[in-house]
Amino acid sequence: MSDKVFYITTPLYYANDELHIGHAFTTLAADIISRYKRSTGVKVHFLTGSDEHGQKVQESAKKNNRTPQEHTDMLVGKFKALWEMLDITYDDFIRTTEKRHTDTVKYVLQKLYDSGDIYEDEYEGKYCTPCERFWTEKETEDNLCPDCQRPVHPIKEKNYFFRMSKYQQKLIDHINSHPDFIMPENRKNEVLGFLKKPLNDLCISRPKSRLSWGIDLPFDNDYVTYVWFDALTNYISAVGYPNDMANFEEKWPASLHLIGKDILTTHAVYWGTMLLALDLPLPKTIFAHGWWLTDKSKMSKSLGNVLNPLDLVKEYGLNPFRYYLFSEMVFGQDASYTHEKFVFRYNADLANDYGNLCQRTLPMLIKNRDRTFKKVPAVMEATKEVEQMAATLKEQYIVCMDNYALNAALEEVWKFIQRLNKYVDETAPWKVAKENDNEKLDEIFYTVGESIRFASVLIEPFMPHISHKMIAQLGCKEKYDIKNLTWGELKSDTKCEDPVPLFPRLETERIANLKKSTEQKSSIKESKPKTDENFISFDEFGKIELCVAEVITAEKIENADKLLKLTVKTSDDDSENSVRELVSGIALDYSPEELKGKQVVLLKNLKPAKIRGVKSAGMLLATAGKDGKMTLLGFDRPAKTGAKIS
Repeated sequence: MSDKVFYITTPLYYANDELHIGHAFTTLAADIISRYKRSTGVKVHFLTGSDEHGQKVQESAKKNNRTPQEHTDMLVGKFKALWEMLDITYDDFIRTTEKRHTDTVKYVLQKLYDSGDIYEDEYEGKYCTPCERFWTEKETEDNLCPDCQRPVHPIKEKNYFFRMSKYQQKLIDHINSHPDFIMPENRKNEVLGFLKKPLNDLCISRPKSRLSWGIDLPFDNDYVTYVWFDALTNYISAVGYPNDMANFEEKWPASLHLIGKDILTTHAVYWGTMLLALDLPLPKTIFAHGWWLTDKSKMSKSLGNVLNPLDLVKEYGLNPFRYYLFSEMVFGQDASYTHEKFVFRYNADLANDYGNLCQRTLPMLIKNRDRTFKKVPAVMEATKEVEQMAATLKEQYIVCMDNYALNAALEEVWKFIQRLNKYVDETAPWKVAKENDNEKLDEIFYTVGESIRFASVLIEPFMPHISHKMIAQLGCKEKYDIKNLTWGELKSDTKCEDPVPLFPRLETERIANLKKSTEQKSSIKESKPKTDENFISFDEFGKIELCVAEVITAEKIENADKLLKLTVKTSDDDSENSVRELVSGIALDYSPEELKGKQVVLLKNLKPAKIRGVKSAGMLLATAGKDGKMTLLGFDRPAKTGAKIS
């Protein structure tokens, strides 16, 4: 394999039903990795496609009064339309009904038959029609398929078998000597656990008497090929094996087979032993990601909990959809989808953190510096810190992406974005503008603009259209890539565009109802005539204890989109009594990162209450800002922590 070619594949999706969010996730992951590799200067070959043979396809076609080919043509058209809508940048789409594929399957079958690795025998056992798989009596004691939990039925017939057991130890040795062959680590351990038991040989045929829709065995026309043996061969048929060996040798072995965890055994064991029998190199990495769950259940049509990616994209937009999937799931583990989680992450990460950067700074640049960025040396310590963080960010991001830790790569970028929001608060360009300190103002605006550009280049594989729009708002016309990304590429005298909101805030039904309830209460209060009852006495006011507090830590509370758990310091000493915890409903307007170190006004003697399992001792004072967001009351210059407010 040439080091300059990164050959990445998705599974071939079975042409028997509509695609759902799980299929979209695998393909989007492959797209993100492909975009990243291209941006680092690597030549990529990205393969996806459709698995079109088998009993389920034949039965579905008959049920809908179509031929199997008509049935698969219709579904493949839908697959390609979905990939186009999701902007999947695949290089090749292979169908198992194509001649280039069927010719390769027949070649492989004949080669293994001639070498003695395929033999004829009689099989007696249990068969699952939906899974198209044989099971032993021991595996189906309850007469149900271990995979799909549907009834199996006894079957006895002559078939052809692949000597999978012959290559068991060789496969184990390969797994142990190639730590990157199966990722993540827990999946590798699963396969090694499976291989501790003796492998059965694999039945690779089905008699035409019960299944006619498949690739004929070249040595027995009364049989067709088992669908998995057929489908797995696509990874080599698509790149020219055995008829275009120059193309094949350039791309094989595959750099990455990207799959869901439910088909790990077929890829690691079936496909691994097939390649060993053919004396071909095994793929560098098979990465098995987790499932998307709803209500802790895997999505399936039978449970009625399938999420259609088309619906989600129409509701939220393509780029937020792509971002959510890969920020929410630890790549390799399961993740649960909920509407509330989507809205919270969208508002917190995209609307508040990323989108708000341009919205809060570019209008000041337009007003105070004729919309022009001026490249000036870093003088302030805060600026130097941001520049250093950018340099470290690229290194960390590349390590994450090269190890397929996609969510971790996004986390590193968002730490930088949150630090940048804090930088704006620290440097307060609105105050600097009033002081007419243009040199300092230029330093602030350039640092913010260059940071937005820098982060957006790294975000591009995940949100290609939004990142380009964000960079365009800065006035940049150049095309940037990750390979050459360095600090300072935002040219001096670049003029920014008028900022356009790229992430309008979303509301959940609960938030909307809460706002409605608040408005109704406010209306009732305003309608009451003002009397002396609305006033408090001086003695009553004296009972209120307000003080200066400093936020030490802040973190989101799980399943509560408005709440943050804060630890605040109420005096300059380091005693245990100087620190307290409280819960504040400001998560939609403040990120945890921008609160750390912030001085706030604390109602100190509020009666403690337990909120979401946290003992909350105090309340921060806030008001509505001009932009409709909540604004914490603070100080125009540093105050003494713990000082009483009177």
